[in-house]
Amino acid sequence: MSIVQSVASTLSEEDKTIFTSKEIKDLAFKKHKIKPTSIIPSDYCYNRTNYGIDKSGILKNKFLFINPDGTYLYLGFNYPFNGYVYHKPKGSKIEMTVGHWSNGNYFPIDPYQNDIEDLSKNSFIEGATKTISVNAYERNPNARSICIEHHGNKCWTCGFDFEKTYGDLGKGFIHVHHITPLSQIGHSYKLDPVLDLLPLCPNCHAMVHRKTPAMHPQELKLLIIEKKNIK
Repeated sequence: MSIVQSVASTLSEEDKTIFTSKEIKDLAFKKHKIKPTSIIPSDYCYNRTNYGIDKSGILKNKFLFINPDGTYLYLGFNYPFNGYVYHKPKGSKIEMTVGHWSNGNYFPIDPYQNDIEDLSKNSFIEGATKTISVNAYERNPNARSICIEHHGNKCWTCGFDFEKTYGDLGKGFIHVHHITPLSQIGHSYKLDPVLDLLPLCPNCHAMVHRKTPAMHPQELKLLIIEKKNIK
């Protein structure tokens, strides 16, 4: 039995599901004589990844969930987990969002791309081969509604108004751009719909994503003003 399997088996036999890192190591040593230094609980978490052990990009042997307080919740292998996966590069203070679980299926995310969203309540990840439903708090319809209620339906960058141009057909249509890159979102991140989201027309939305990471819409707005002044 491998170390991973031994640790998982040990925790599954306990009468509780939440453990500290020390408890996990002590239990594994007591039952299987596994050295504490050989166990890194975060490597076994659905919501964490260590590129050293997940080189293939396919997360395997996951059976824990790390809580905000640093404790670990035992879930077991093949759990139908939903949520983001975070990775903190060596020497970095920023956690990167590198993937997403949906009912136990894992989908990697390009960490240098933002999401593209519109008011049809669909969410897309640039560069992804699969459209995924994102149910985390920073992607909820209420946040988009608050953003639109505050900023309006016009493009924040160029001022284009779909309803004014297309009538009823364009009423309520606008893309919503998430300013903070996914690569900078950690588990403690809390979205402010007014400060972190901006309504953009599809053209301006595409233009801010021409850079990696995406440029701030203010930069694009200044570029448009500069071009107009040249004329």
